[in-house]
Amino acid sequence: MDNKNKTISIGENKEPYELPLNLLQMSIYLEYIRSNAGRELNYIFDILGLDAPSRKKYGNTIDFKTNVNERRNLRSINKGLTMELFASGMFGYIDHPAEVNANCLVSHCQSQGSIDDMFGLVLPCIFAQGNVPDVEIDYEDFMVILEVSAKYQPSLRDYKKQLNGALKHARLIREAGYDEPVYCLLINERSLDHVVNKETMKELLKDIKSTEQIYLAAMSIEEFATLGKEMANSYEDDISKINSDELHAVLKATVKKGIYGKFDEILVERLDAVKGQPNGSWF
Repeated sequence: MDNKNKTISIGENKEPYELPLNLLQMSIYLEYIRSNAGRELNYIFDILGLDAPSRKKYGNTIDFKTNVNERRNLRSINKGLTMELFASGMFGYIDHPAEVNANCLVSHCQSQGSIDDMFGLVLPCIFAQGNVPDVEIDYEDFMVILEVSAKYQPSLRDYKKQLNGALKHARLIREAGYDEPVYCLLINERSLDHVVNKETMKELLKDIKSTEQIYLAAMSIEEFATLGKEMANSYEDDISKINSDELHAVLKATVKKGIYGKFDEILVERLDAVKGQPNGSWF
C-alpha cells in the first residue's frame, strides 16, 4: 500500500489539506476517540495542530459568542473535527477517489513571525455545520456521504438524530439536482450488532421511497477502526486494486442486506476474494 499521507479537501471551497498521519495511525488513534481518553486525545490534537498553543500560533481561533462554558467545549469541537478528518482520510484509501471533501469550517492562517508561512495556510477549524454532510465523495455515477459522531456513549436519541440528519442531507443533495444514487454511511459508537440499533435503523428505512435512490448503512467507530487496520496490515497489496465500480458493488451488497448489512464486513469479504484470484478480478 502507498503509505504516504493522504491529501483531502476541506471547507466550502474544497482547498487541499494533507493529513499528517497515515492509514494505520488514523485507525489506531480512532480508538482514542471511542474511549474518550483525555491524554491520548490531547496528543492527537497536538499532531493535528488543534491544541490551544497551535491554534494561537496560527491564529486558528474560534469566535465564541457566549461565555466561558462554551470555551470549555473546545475539546468536544476538536473531537468532532478529528473524527471528520480521520473518516475522510481513511475512506480515501478504499478506492483512491479523486477528491474526498470534509465539510468542516476552515481558517486561512499565517504563523506569527514565520517566513515559511508567509503565503498562509488553510487549516481545519470547526466540524461541519448542520446544513451539510460531514464528508462528501462524488464518484459521478454515485455519491457517498459520511455522517460521523465522536460523542462518547451516545444515547438512542442521539442515534436517531444522526440517522435523520443523514437522510435530511441526502434529500437536500437530491433537491439540489443530483440524480444519481446517494449512499449515507453513519459512523459513531453504536453498532448494528445490537438489536435496539437495528430496530431504530429499520424504522427510518421505512420512510425512504425506492424512487429516492437514497441508501443508509451504519457501522461503529470500533468497526471502522478495525477495517482501517485490516486494510493497512492484511490487505496492503489488495486495497489499491479497488476502483469505484467495485466500491459501488460493496455498497449495493451492503444496502441489499438492510439492517443486517455491514459495509466493513462485506468489503473485507471482497478483499479476501481478491487475494484468491491471480488477476484480482471481482467479477
